[in-house]
Amino acid sequence: MSRQEIRQLEKMIEIISRAIPKETAAAKLYQRTAKEAAREMTRMLFGKLAKQAGEHESKLRATLAILRQELERVKHPDHTTAKPQQPSPAQEFNINIRRTLQLSTEMKSLGEEGLASANDQSCQHLYQTMLEQAKELRALAEEEVEKHFTKDKWD
Repeated sequence: MSRQEIRQLEKMIEIISRAIPKETAAAKLYQRTAKEAAREMTRMLFGKLAKQAGEHESKLRATLAILRQELERVKHPDHTTAKPQQPSPAQEFNINIRRTLQLSTEMKSLGEEGLASANDQSCQHLYQTMLEQAKELRALAEEEVEKHFTKDKWD
């Protein structure tokens, strides 16, 4: 990996490191606002915003850890141990999750292309459904990545 690519990883790490405290503060502000709100709709809205900010913070932390791991691997390739010939069960799961992420990306592309060229309602419905399912699959796979990462099962 070139020095430029290393600097790019370092910049991404810096950006995410700066964003995490902002997400934490936003979640706290939204939660406090929800508790103090007089109207139920306002409480629900700010409660949802607090939850989303907390989820975003978790995703940022997982991304940060992955980027740091990648930077360490790139900077010190000699320190990485050779992977065993047979992948562990966790590695097998990770391979499947990575494949799911890739498939969801391909489904999204195909759905967008199909929707753009659909010539009737049934085709539009097919490709719209494909786009929705691709989005749902991607979200589920990303959740699994986060769970594996927090359990130190992500490689």
